[in-house]
Amino acid sequence: MSAGHEHNPSCQEAKALLRELLDDDTTPERAAQIRQQLDSCPQCFSQLQAELAVRGLVRKCCGEAHAPEPLRQRIITSISTVSVTRYRFQG
Repeated sequence: MSAGHEHNPSCQEAKALLRELLDDDTTPERAAQIRQQLDSCPQCFSQLQAELAVRGLVRKCCGEAHAPEPLRQRIITSISTVSVTRYRFQG
């Protein structure tokens, strides 16, 4: 991100930006701004790439059929959810 732009988006901001970016009503100019913001953060960029990959696979497999919104939201949540398991060894 070049000087004068906002700081890296937080996780919640990034999710909102992703939804806005992938919305069919988002203008090309606004999409470029959002991409610039997301590109400045490796985690946000990775999340964007994952979302685009999933959408590409679904489009390839299902053509123009669209998933119901609740299913789409569950998929987005599962892609963006990270789980951590900690093991404690005593020795």
